[in-house]
Amino acid sequence: MNARTGQPKTCLIAESDLFIAKLLVRYAEASGLVCIQAKEGDAILPLARELKPDVIIQDVEFPGEMLGWETLRALKASEETRHIRLISCSWMIEPEVRSLVGELDGYLQKPDITYTDFEKIMRMAGIIE
Repeated sequence: MNARTGQPKTCLIAESDLFIAKLLVRYAEASGLVCIQAKEGDAILPLARELKPDVIIQDVEFPGEMLGWETLRALKASEETRHIRLISCSWMIEPEVRSLVGELDGYLQKPDITYTDFEKIMRMAGIIE
C-alpha cells in the first residue's frame, strides 16, 4: 500500500518486448502492484505526470520520440516525477545503462528475469516489503 494515498502501489511498465512485458506484469501483479502499460514511448512522460506511479520499469531501448534511456533521464530531471522509483530493463549490461542514465533504483537484466530477481529489486527500491 502507498502510505501517502492508502491505495495499492502502482507500477508503470514500458517494455517493447511483448513476452517480457507480460512477464513483468505477471510479476508485478503477484507482488500486489496495480499495473499500467505504456504501449508507446511518447506516452510514458504524460502517464508518469498524470498517474504518479510508485515505480516505473522502463525498457532502456523503448522506441519513441525519445528512447527509453532519454525518458529515464527526463523523469529523473523533472521536479514533478523525480520521486518515482525507476527500474531499468535492458539487454545492455548494468554499467552501460548507468553510463547513459546515471543512478537508478534498480536494474533487471533481459532475458533472464526471474520472479526472485524482480522481488529482490522491488524490495531494495522500497516498493514491496
